[in-house]
Amino acid sequence: PASAVACPTRVPFSAADEAGRGMSSQAVPLSEAEGAGAALERALILATCTAVTFLYAMTVTIANVSLPQMQGALSVTPDQIAWVVTSNIVATAVMTPLAGWLTSRFGRRLLCNACVLGFGVASLGCGLAGSLEELVLFRILQGAICAPLVPLSQAIVLDTYAKRQHGVVIALFGMGSVLGPIVGPMAGGWLAEAYNWRWVFYMIVPFAL
Repeated sequence: PASAVACPTRVPFSAADEAGRGMSSQAVPLSEAEGAGAALERALILATCTAVTFLYAMTVTIANVSLPQMQGALSVTPDQIAWVVTSNIVATAVMTPLAGWLTSRFGRRLLCNACVLGFGVASLGCGLAGSLEELVLFRILQGAICAPLVPLSQAIVLDTYAKRQHGVVIALFGMGSVLGPIVGPMAGGWLAEAYNWRWVFYMIVPFAL
C-alpha cells in the first residue's frame, strides 16, 4: 500500500566482525592479564590484603601487655580484666566459620569494606570505654566484625593470581599473620607507657579508615 514505510535493510556482519565482537565482550581475568598495569594492580591487592591481615593479627595480642593498666584504670580484678582478651578470641572463633555464607550473601567487596569500617568503629569504642562491661562489649564486636577478614583476604589473593603463583603469594600473604602477633605487643607496650592504654585502640582507627 502507499502508506507503507520501507524499512531499512540490516547489513549483516561478517564472520570476522562477529568474532571480534565476541572477543571484545569477554573480559580477561586479572589473574591471567599481562602487562605492567595488571602486575601493579595485583601487587596492590596483595599488599592491601596482607596489611588487613597484619592489622587484625596485631590487635589480637596488642591489648595483652596493657592489661595491668586497664585493670588499675577500671578498678577490676585480674580475673575480670582477662575477659578483655578472652571475649575477643571467642567472638573471632564463633564468627570465622560464617565468612563463607556472609561472602555469598553480601559479596566480597561490600563485606570487606563493612568489616574494615566496623573494625575501626569497634576499636574506637574500646578506647572510649568507661567501664569493663563496655570494653568487653566492644572487644566482642571487634572480634566478631573482623573475623571474616582473614579468610576473605586469602580468597581475594588466590583469585587475583594464577595458580602457578599461589605458593609465592600465599607465603607473602602469610607474613601478615606471622608479624602481627610479634609487632602487636611491642607497639602496645610502647603506647601504654608513652601515653595510656586507650591509645592501644586509638592507633587502629587511622589504619582502618
